[in-house]
Amino acid sequence: MKVLIAYASAHGSTAEVAQFIGQVLEERQFEVTVASVETIQTVKDYDACIVGSAIHAGMWLTPMSRFLDRFERELAARPLYMFITCIRVLEPDGREHVLQHYVHRETLQQLGVREVGVFAGKLRLDAIDMRERWTLSLRYDGGVIPGEFNDDFRDWDAIRAWAVSVGERLATA
Repeated sequence: MKVLIAYASAHGSTAEVAQFIGQVLEERQFEVTVASVETIQTVKDYDACIVGSAIHAGMWLTPMSRFLDRFERELAARPLYMFITCIRVLEPDGREHVLQHYVHRETLQQLGVREVGVFAGKLRLDAIDMRERWTLSLRYDGGVIPGEFNDDFRDWDAIRAWAVSVGERLATA
């Protein structure tokens, strides 16, 4: 089965998650292409798609929105999964908050997204500009001040488990 993993990444963290998911699926004998949404010309050659985006300012990245609009009909015609990376996942009930407020349910339903994986990302304050820092501080409700973050918060075991689960479902589709 040929699987496209299409991602939108602002600073590379989501791209690394996409690559990791691709490796997990390749271990299970899937033929995988991992690519930025900005470089994809067609999705016709794939049996299934996984799309992933970072969340910034409470929404997935603009290139992901453009990609979903551009290939809406084709994506809806095949198994489709989505993952998002968001630092807010670290908060108590953060995963639920992200799913409730940061994904556009109507779009997911139109596309027939079968499941959304939600993962924390990597945060390097020295790699983001002041505008992003300001937005982050306004939106973050957790117990640790964002200025104290400078780490990789991705849970690779959880990401692997999600990718294995998606692979199992694709294998039986």
